[in-house]
Amino acid sequence: MFENYQFKTERNAQWERIEVSKREDGRAEVYNQKDKAFFYNGFDETDWRKVEPHHVGNLALYPKKTIAGWKDYFSYFKDNPLKLYQVADLQQALLEGRVGEYAHPQDDAYYVWNFWGDTWLPDSIIDIEIPIKEPIVPLDASFAYSCAMRNLTGWLKDTDNNSVGSYLEYLPRFMDAMPPLLDARLFDFKNYKIRQTLSPELPVRIGPAKSRMKQLIRNAHGLIDPTDKKRDYKVTVAKNFFDVFDAHSDKLGEDFPRFIAEALEEE
Repeated sequence: MFENYQFKTERNAQWERIEVSKREDGRAEVYNQKDKAFFYNGFDETDWRKVEPHHVGNLALYPKKTIAGWKDYFSYFKDNPLKLYQVADLQQALLEGRVGEYAHPQDDAYYVWNFWGDTWLPDSIIDIEIPIKEPIVPLDASFAYSCAMRNLTGWLKDTDNNSVGSYLEYLPRFMDAMPPLLDARLFDFKNYKIRQTLSPELPVRIGPAKSRMKQLIRNAHGLIDPTDKKRDYKVTVAKNFFDVFDAHSDKLGEDFPRFIAEALEEE
């Protein structure tokens, strides 16, 4: 699917949506015009983005969308290598489908597939040449899961279909290896404070992560607004991913079967 890939996002229409959003947010027009120049032309000789780079935001606008184009982008920072938190932010944004405002989800899938493959594996390291201060280490399974689920359920619950879709539609096996590796607290019956995370080093908020799985369970069982024009398709996609976790229910903690029942009972 991604060999000799042709991007699906229509760039002019994309910029129009970005520009409207920025103006609605009250952003100064001078900055909108700078973004527009970068969106269509990339770096100029004095671009401030080289000095204080926000890589996720920059790559969302950068006109060279291929992997080779991203390598070109990072070549500007050979003397300003990325810190670990910047690499973490980039990986999180990629797995959440946030590197490209109003982009087609298949374009998001193109990046995820190139960097991690059809299926995320526990020893996979993001496959991209970037200048870095310290070696990149594999992502924790619970973190990768949380990011992917945020993307998937964000689309599933958008019954007005303002979001185009989820990149996971195009990577149906992406989460196959995750279930046995996940922290069982994501599926238990304890109550957690709203900001409580798995650990200080693993910033996965337990409450929201549990809510997303409950939503996936409900959607996979057909509990989606009947007025949603994509309802049947979303049920099919949700069932595909739920079945992966249901097949590994014995590895998700003793509460998981009851977790499913509770999700289906909720109003």
